[in-house]
Amino acid sequence: MTMVLTGFGPLVSPAFYGVASGAPPIPADLRIGFLESIDYLNPFRGLNDPSYLLYGAVYDYLFSFDQDGKFVPNLATNAVCSDASCQNWTYWIRQNVKWHDNTPFTAEDVNFSVNYNIKDIFHLWAFEPYINRIVQCDSKLNNLNHCGAIVTSPWNVTVFFDRPFAPGKSLFIPIIQKAQWQGIRPNAAQKTFDNPNPIGTGPFVADSNIYSEWQNHQPIHLLKNANYHPVGNHTGPPSVDNIYLQQFPDEPSLILALKAGAIDLAKLATGYDSLANTPNVGRQEGLLSTQYWNEIGISQYDNNSVHLNPTRFDVNVRRAVAKATNKDFIIQTIYNNKGVRGDTLMSPITPQWWYNASADPSLNLTYDIAAANAMLDAAGYTARVPGIPGCGAVTGGVRALATPGGITVVSDNNKGQNLSYPIAQGTTLTWTMAARLEFKQEQNTASLVASMWAQIGVCLQTKFELESALSNDVYGGGVESYIWYWSGDPDPNYLLSIESGYTLDGWNDNYWNNGLYNSLYVEHLAALDPAKRQDLVFRAEKLHYSSAVYIIYIYPFGQWGYRTDKWSNWGDWNAHPYRQMDAFWGANPLFFDIHYIGASADNPPTKPAITGPSAVYAGQAVAWTANSTDPDPGQTLNWTWSWDDGSASAASHPTSVTEDTQQHTYATPGRYNITVITSDGTLSATSDRFLVVVSNAPAVHGWINGTVKDPSGAPIHPAVVAAAFASNLTLATESSADTTGHYSLLLGPDTYDLVAVAPLFLPSTKMNIAVAADATQYANFTLTPSQGWVIGKVTNAADGSAVSGAAIYATPAIGSAYAGLSNANGDFNITVAPGTYTVNASATGFYPASMSGIVVTSGVPKTVNIALTPVPGPGISPLLIGGISIAVVIAAIAIAAIFLSRRRKKKEEKEMEVQLPPK
Repeated sequence: MTMVLTGFGPLVSPAFYGVASGAPPIPADLRIGFLESIDYLNPFRGLNDPSYLLYGAVYDYLFSFDQDGKFVPNLATNAVCSDASCQNWTYWIRQNVKWHDNTPFTAEDVNFSVNYNIKDIFHLWAFEPYINRIVQCDSKLNNLNHCGAIVTSPWNVTVFFDRPFAPGKSLFIPIIQKAQWQGIRPNAAQKTFDNPNPIGTGPFVADSNIYSEWQNHQPIHLLKNANYHPVGNHTGPPSVDNIYLQQFPDEPSLILALKAGAIDLAKLATGYDSLANTPNVGRQEGLLSTQYWNEIGISQYDNNSVHLNPTRFDVNVRRAVAKATNKDFIIQTIYNNKGVRGDTLMSPITPQWWYNASADPSLNLTYDIAAANAMLDAAGYTARVPGIPGCGAVTGGVRALATPGGITVVSDNNKGQNLSYPIAQGTTLTWTMAARLEFKQEQNTASLVASMWAQIGVCLQTKFELESALSNDVYGGGVESYIWYWSGDPDPNYLLSIESGYTLDGWNDNYWNNGLYNSLYVEHLAALDPAKRQDLVFRAEKLHYSSAVYIIYIYPFGQWGYRTDKWSNWGDWNAHPYRQMDAFWGANPLFFDIHYIGASADNPPTKPAITGPSAVYAGQAVAWTANSTDPDPGQTLNWTWSWDDGSASAASHPTSVTEDTQQHTYATPGRYNITVITSDGTLSATSDRFLVVVSNAPAVHGWINGTVKDPSGAPIHPAVVAAAFASNLTLATESSADTTGHYSLLLGPDTYDLVAVAPLFLPSTKMNIAVAADATQYANFTLTPSQGWVIGKVTNAADGSAVSGAAIYATPAIGSAYAGLSNANGDFNITVAPGTYTVNASATGFYPASMSGIVVTSGVPKTVNIALTPVPGPGISPLLIGGISIAVVIAAIAIAAIFLSRRRKKKEEKEMEVQLPPK
């Protein structure tokens, strides 16, 4: 019999995921289930976390995060302050990136994305917290060259802020394609445009039917971007072939689908414990990387058409209901202790920004019913009114203002003024609280809060509605209070901006607008000193907490369940919270690192590392060498070189060859970036950019020639010899040694210092070599080896037998992997530069394993034995890890390091000039 679960289609048996002999690989499909729908395909319209997960998959940001919340370059390879005060920022834009429609991505797309967001903030407020301090462009003021964003060089974009701006890398606006969006008015982008064909540069591409899928509430399909650019340590595309994002009508249906294997990953609400001891299902819970919290908001909306209870403007009432809210009891009874007691705007997941208000004795808003009643008595709400419909739970009647003639209170409202509000004698403390129908916990919390507030004479009538209706009530002034939530990125700019007066046109939901808070918010943005910035953040959070316009009652745990029989390497989401599926700032490490059990056994080549001269002459034929390794036998590495001047060459070699050397001649002076792509036919890796500065050769010149060899006299290749002026040690030119170890430097008459470097060797120097016109000097180098070895055996943990064909990657703390393969006896031997490594091993049919903190010293083999645990059923593909050959990186850095260290010792040292970023 075939069982079908309504809402997500037929189930398949576990045997479906096996791979028959000779059959093509089964796609690695990851099906993700939510309880919320994806609001919109348009990133300017969506509100909830599933929507932002979609945006982070399709679109890229300037920077993303690694699994520990550290910035990694995405579409920006670097960001620097453009002036001493750090008021303006210049972003170095990544080259050789394609949009999903295969058109080139350019710096102009970044420039357009920033200026589009600031063009009409009143209408296009979606990412206002990130861009409200960018200088607005107004042609009447003739400031077009110092506002918004401008392209300052072919691959640089400078953004102008109205004051020093500390969080320059936290500019989390999705980068959109100018060609697609330039004809769409901001008003339409925010209100009517559905974005039926999302085009990004992100790791996943929208299915051509995505608009129909969204309209018909079908699973949203995203495909792997096979040509995705490097992000952080990830050098290739995601490990997931297809993602399906699916909403479920209720949590029982969601959990049933996960248990049955119809989905692979689920965002849970209350059903976490029901998955305990479920076969093939893993679980994790913990504070959310998105800073998520739930709050009771108390409206400060002031509008002639809004006739809400004026007691919401009385800070004494707000503080009293805050003290009557037993947050610990809510967490215990409603959330089953799955969370941390809430207080201020930043979550404890970022302890450097979280202000623990509960520990501050000067802030007395912790739960105390007696004190809350006393506060209302002191404020004049001593009368009692019985018999109000819907308020029967308030024993003795609802409190009302007893002060003859009423009172006047001053409140911070949405008009940015401390206006006075009259509260008439006899006004009762009767409010309405809205909560979302989609979340039972919030409904239960609202009911529980109503019973708590009844103990102090406040009548709270609850209203449960869909989030769209709740949004209309909140922003339209339909209720005095509500339960909602916020989430944001780890920098305090976003979440602090929510309660500032700068976001009243779309984010500030309770319409609180306090002048001192606004000042602290702006000051914290300009505080370049981390300690000063933290102090300003804490002061702003403290002020906001004491206003009681938000009662943040919980930082709830995120709760997730996932299939362990179909996917592995989920990781620890508490130790590394930015692996959580909710980390939606583009290029989530999770989707690059998880491994599909049953996928084809294939490993990518390591990221190519280029060695060669970085300063050459126009018209000179120069050779560069790239290194890359691939442990898979029987494959061919294809090498494609890009010279950044419109020409390209390609070469193919058997996999036993781990390097490729190409010559090129640059015709004109300039700054060029060489890149290399290696491909094994299935997987590819792209090198970092290798900057070459090309200048005209000196009209009068001589030469320094010589060889680079090892102690046995064998030539060293690749090797680079660099010449610097002995007077100031600035780089003159460089030369690559050929396969015989010979090099030749063409130089103007002067005195030079030389340094020779090569991977896995110590550098060597020769000083004060005088070059005369039309004369040749000679300088031979003998380099001392500097290498170690990672050796060991890979075995089956079940029976101790050897595992043949295991992919081994040795990854240093800086840089990336050296690759190797275990032989028929399970043995492996990888030559590496001295350093500290993590060694990963994986093989078809086994779960991957790793050992960290492996210290390798020169001339000494380091033994690392790894036992792999077999998986039941279908096999697992080896790890998809690419990387840089760290020895080549060390060699490339050595030239600059040696000259710089010596230059600092010069008596007449010249201060280094700030250089423009490379093309």
